[in-house]
Amino acid sequence: MSEVPLGLALLNSFYRGLLGGFPWNAIMAFLSYTYANQLGRETWYWVILGLLFPWGAPFVLAFVPPKYGSSAEMQRRGRGRPMRTKAVAGPFDARFPLLAAYLANLPEAARTEARTRMDAVQTNFEFSAFAGPDHLDAFLAGAAARAFTVWTNPEAGGMRVFGAGLVEVKALSDVTGWLVAAAPERKIATALHPDEGPTKYFEYYPSAN
Repeated sequence: MSEVPLGLALLNSFYRGLLGGFPWNAIMAFLSYTYANQLGRETWYWVILGLLFPWGAPFVLAFVPPKYGSSAEMQRRGRGRPMRTKAVAGPFDARFPLLAAYLANLPEAARTEARTRMDAVQTNFEFSAFAGPDHLDAFLAGAAARAFTVWTNPEAGGMRVFGAGLVEVKALSDVTGWLVAAAPERKIATALHPDEGPTKYFEYYPSAN
């Protein structure tokens, strides 16, 4: 029974403190809720701190880092400078998997020529396409305009073209759209080396129309 008066006294002190700081503590609690929500933090925790410490809680929140995926973190990434596209490192077969697989069935002279031309290329993107006589010149011009280094090999009815270079993620859809439009006759294969994770392979087939 002796603890009841102490508990009541503490509860009374708590509410008197809240009422004594009104309305500033309520305003600061709302600001704390808003900031915490943007940072991806526990909003109820910061609302209580905003009520108890109306001037301290928002100040502390200003130094709390945002959680990954929160609106504040996404805004910070959007304002940040874009990351530079990285070239993939490693042996030739890992950097140019499409070309390496194709060269396996060619004579030694052709393999040496292709490796000599492509080995020094800094790349995170590779493509394999077939261009007929009607499309070859325009295709090679488009590849040069996009800073791709290419190696070609004659095939029945046209030319097999391999290209490689650095492509930003935001430009991938434009590049693949150009490939499909510029070489519409046969399947197009691409290999993308992301900054993290395994190589991603994609295939695009001629339209039936």
